Amino acid sequence: MQLGKCKIVNKSIIILGGGTAGWMCANLLQHALGKFGFNITLIESPEIGIIGVGEGSTPHLRNFFSILGISESQWMPKCNATYKNGISFDGWSQQQGYDNYFHPFPSLPDRQTAGGFLINCHLRRQGHQVDSHPNQYFLAAHLSKNNLSPKPKGHSPIRINYGYHFDSALLGSFLKDFAIKQGVTHVTAKIEHVEQHLSGDIAHLMSDQGETFSANWFVDCSGFTSKLLQQTLKSLQVTCLTMPQ
Repeated sequence: MQLGKCKIVNKSIIILGGGTAGWMCANLLQHALGKFGFNITLIESPEIGIIGVGEGSTPHLRNFFSILGISESQWMPKCNATYKNGISFDGWSQQQGYDNYFHPFPSLPDRQTAGGFLINCHLRRQGHQVDSHPNQYFLAAHLSKNNLSPKPKGHSPIRINYGYHFDSALLGSFLKDFAIKQGVTHVTAKIEHVEQHLSGDIAHLMSDQGETFSANWFVDCSGFTSKLLQQTLKSLQVTCLTMPQ
């Protein structure tokens, strides 16, 4: 089989860890590689729960759902999600008038005001007393201050950038159900031991019930436990794919 210009022979991938990160990874891999015959398996422990807290995203999460073809009406009501204009930083500075800063998700209308903001920042550094507070120049700060949504009522030719707030546990459950429907294999098991090749690469995973899980590729989504990356490979990298020689 050919994938681009590379000949792919090894086609089994194991993701260790569920939650939002694990199921996002599973969905993306299934979407990109499932059509090429890859077998995507996610293993999660029944003893490790998902931290059910409110979580915020950047606009990149919109791209994730767009890639998978999931509409906002499909996932937002099921995850108690709302729209997010940006991020508010209180106590940002000790300088009077600048103690609060609203970090926006820049949108097309901001191109009309960003130039003035940059000019005033330059002038202020030269000692001129001009308004250089970013909250005065970006649309997201105005929307948030007035409790307005980034989604306009009715049709609008102007697109405003935004992220989301949502319940991470509910989102993890939604992505899990979606991934399984797309063909991802779900395994519930507690992995206690990781067997390595002589080269140091991961060979297979062993559960507390004596089950063995082998694959050509392994992805670590076990969170702070970092079962594969830090505990086994002694790596400090955030993400990693390992494949036996």
